[in-house]
Amino acid sequence: MIESDINKRYCQSCGMPLRFDVEKYLGTNSDGSRSDEYCYYCLKDGKYIVDIPMSEMINIWIKYTDKYNEYADTAYSPKELRRILNERLPKLNRWKQKLETSNIHHQKIQDIVVYINNHLFDSLDADILSTISGLSKYHFRRVFQTVAGENIGSYIQRLRLEHIAHLLVSTDFTLNQISEQTNYQTKFSLAKAFKKHFGVSTSQYREKYKPMYDEQHAVITPEIRSILPMKVFCIEVGEKYKDELRYKLIWDRLTNYARQRNEEKSNDKFVSLSMDDPSITPIDKCRFYLGVIIDNKENDSQPGVMEVPGGRYAIFRHIGDYSLLHKFYRTIYEEWFPESKYRPQSTFSFEMYMNRPASTLKTELITDIYIPVIKK
Repeated sequence: MIESDINKRYCQSCGMPLRFDVEKYLGTNSDGSRSDEYCYYCLKDGKYIVDIPMSEMINIWIKYTDKYNEYADTAYSPKELRRILNERLPKLNRWKQKLETSNIHHQKIQDIVVYINNHLFDSLDADILSTISGLSKYHFRRVFQTVAGENIGSYIQRLRLEHIAHLLVSTDFTLNQISEQTNYQTKFSLAKAFKKHFGVSTSQYREKYKPMYDEQHAVITPEIRSILPMKVFCIEVGEKYKDELRYKLIWDRLTNYARQRNEEKSNDKFVSLSMDDPSITPIDKCRFYLGVIIDNKENDSQPGVMEVPGGRYAIFRHIGDYSLLHKFYRTIYEEWFPESKYRPQSTFSFEMYMNRPASTLKTELITDIYIPVIKK
């Protein structure tokens, strides 16, 4: 059999050309009949023989390139075979199903992450969350660990303690007040959990990290306004911002996504979402997203769509180079908040980019910073 035959069909798992001319090379279905979709390396009695990632499947064939060539009557080099399989396997049924399942799981966990953010100090055990996600308890724990990179209990505990750290440095609340707000049974149990996580007491943490500001400072006046919830198609950035090319690719993907959905390209609103305070949360666990706002009326449940919570926000306008934003944030947190009648509601904030850097001078770039607030 020559692989270049027009009517070739591939094993829907490993990508090998199926040898219908040699029955023993075909996999078997659950009823013992020969499969017309899978080879004997991949399917036996209706079950996959091995459960491995696609990349590992490709690596196996690269290791045995000579066997592939003998079986398929080809003469590929390992490099050529890798290129071919990298193109072929994502189109095969097994891997398309895996991708669809992975996307569904990712969206379910993303929905749970949003739910946790909105109910951080409510009762949040894995049983309740698995029910909300629609996954079994066991499957939920496993999928959450895969997507989030830590188990559900550790994740919730970390977010709670990081929020408490945020309250320590952004408010003058006593430990009793914080324990009441965060539903800890006593201030002693809170203090014990805090020290175990951060390695210092709550008082030491507050003394070390509470912002200090000078009496002489710039005057900034935000707009205090309530906004409605917004849907955002977003891509998690993580540490990709350190790689200029990958960062650009994310922006290109967002731009293409927006163009496909909206013919009036000038109306596209691009945002960045920051879920954590990098001065509190370890950098490798900070959640940072770039996104584009989509129509709230759309029933869009695809992976990557998040909802920005509605509510009262302080909206600060920054005009100038993006590289100066970090100084502007310091002014907000170290000067405006201490003297205002508001405090940050959480570590969440987002930026809305009002013009495009590709067609705007750096000194004229406009960025609106949205920080959810509540009265002190």
